Parts: sequence; C-alpha cells; structure tokens
Amino acid sequence: MKPSDVSALLDEPACSHNRKSKSGCAKPKPGASAGGCAFDGAQIAMLPIADVAHVVHGPIACAGSSWDNRGTRTTGPTLYKIGMTTDLTEQDVVMGRSEKRLFHAIGQAIDSLQPPAVFVYNTCVPALIGDDLDAVCKAAARHFGVPVVPIDCAGFYGTKNLGNRIGADAMVRHVIGGREPDPLPDAVVADYAARGIRIHDVNLIGEYNIAGEFWHVAPLFDELGLRILCTLSGDARYHEVQTMHCAEVNMMV
Repeated sequence: MKPSDVSALLDEPACSHNRKSKSGCAKPKPGASAGGCAFDGAQIAMLPIADVAHVVHGPIACAGSSWDNRGTRTTGPTLYKIGMTTDLTEQDVVMGRSEKRLFHAIGQAIDSLQPPAVFVYNTCVPALIGDDLDAVCKAAARHFGVPVVPIDCAGFYGTKNLGNRIGADAMVRHVIGGREPDPLPDAVVADYAARGIRIHDVNLIGEYNIAGEFWHVAPLFDELGLRILCTLSGDARYHEVQTMHCAEVNMMV
C-alpha cells in the first residue's frame, strides 16, 4: 500500500470537543488503538464473513497466533473457521517464490472448498520484500474464475484501528456494488402492507455477532419492517456485502 493511501485512511479529524485542552487526557490520534497491528485489525473485521475463504499471505505465525480470536458465530457456512495461510519460509523469501505460493494457495482453496470469493490478507514479510498482491490476486481471479480480493494490511502499516479501515476500504473498492439484492417474496410484502408497515433496507456496520448476540435483536428489525441487507461483518455472506450500496441508510453499531 502506498504511503499516500495509508495517510488518506488515517485522515480522520477529531470531534470539536476533542480539540479542547483537557488535563490528564491525551488528544486522540486518528488510527490509534490499544494493542494489535493493522493485519490483526483487518482480519478480525472481515473474518466473520462466513462463506469466504480467508487466506493469510505470510509466515505461519501470522495466522496461527490470531485465528478466530473474535468468537463470532454463524447460522450457515463455517468456511471462515478454516485457517488458511501460504506459510512463507526463509527459503521462499530468498528464492523469490512467495508470489507463486500465494497463487497456488488461492487455487487450492478454490478447488477444495468452492468459496464464492477469496480474501487475501497481506502481512509484514511479503510487504517488505515487495510482493505485488494486487497483481497476483487479479491473475488468480482471471485464471480460476472466482473473485479474489486483496486486503493490503501489513502489520507495520499501523495499529488495529487502521487495519479495520483497510479491510472496510477493500470492501468498498472490490466487493460492494457487485450485485443487486434479491426481491422480497410477494407474500412477505403483502403481509407487511396489510399491517401498514413500509419495508426499508438498511445495513448494520460494525456488528460482529460475537457469541451470537445479533440473533437476539434481529427479530425486532423484522417487526419494524427493516430488512437488513448486510451486517458488516457478523454472520454475513459475500453476496450480502455486494448489495450494501442499495441500503437506504447505514447504521453504525
């Protein structure tokens, strides 16, 4: 990722009350967070998308030390529970074969799991040696006929908060807007109309369904006539993320 892109993601002016002098309180810094690197932030933000193959491009420790630490739950596919990594070694770096390993790792994930899409997370080592993540993902998408989304989130770029924004930025650039939402069944529309309820499409952003908490409130949205196109990213599906541009309003959780 270019330094200018990182700077743009960090450009988050604080609220007016945060610019005032406060004794004992440090002025908030855009992108600052307690603990975690940019890779960790991007991974935990996007990992709850349940039907996608999540591939970590880097040494085994990057995936092994952080996998599934969010505790999110799903009502359907459990593909996000499978840890996938290119497992880069010193020999791969010295011999310059890390990009080939990534290409074949993407192919193996597609052949064995048939996901609707593959998310590839960059880490420090391939970023330092100059792997062209975007080019490899584009080549793999053309070759295998499956969307491959590059998430350039090397840990040294910044903190976990920055990683959250990098992951969301990748969704905006590569996923959202890919399809239109499915129409509601006529019987459902008629039922709401009979009760005098107008249906509205909404997105929930920042809802991760930790320990299945979202399932307790989802019926309330149904009663109010609010159709949730996507929860980014708890218990979400790839095709749901593609439809987020059609929502009437985005709700931050």
